Amino acid sequence: MDKLLRAFAGEQLQVIEVNETQSPQRKKLIDEGYKLHNELEEKLSSREKELLERLIDVNSEEKSLYAEDKFIRGYRLGVLMTMEVFAGQDKFFFE
Repeated sequence: MDKLLRAFAGEQLQVIEVNETQSPQRKKLIDEGYKLHNELEEKLSSREKELLERLIDVNSEEKSLYAEDKFIRGYRLGVLMTMEVFAGQDKFFFE
């Protein structure tokens, strides 16, 4: 039942392409994350680097699934709100 919404949330649905720009705060966090990752990687052994990469991959996948679920929940809420608006549309007509 969630096939279309999951495809839309997972960017597997062809829609109009939009260029997304990062906010200054997000760019700063991304840059800081890369810097910290590189600093930590320099201090780790090969085995520890592998563990770090696996941890990053798992966290990334979990965040992606969370974002997908959050998108679907928000989309459903928007549709419910739209249904509520349509349910009350008769109030605008003269009887």
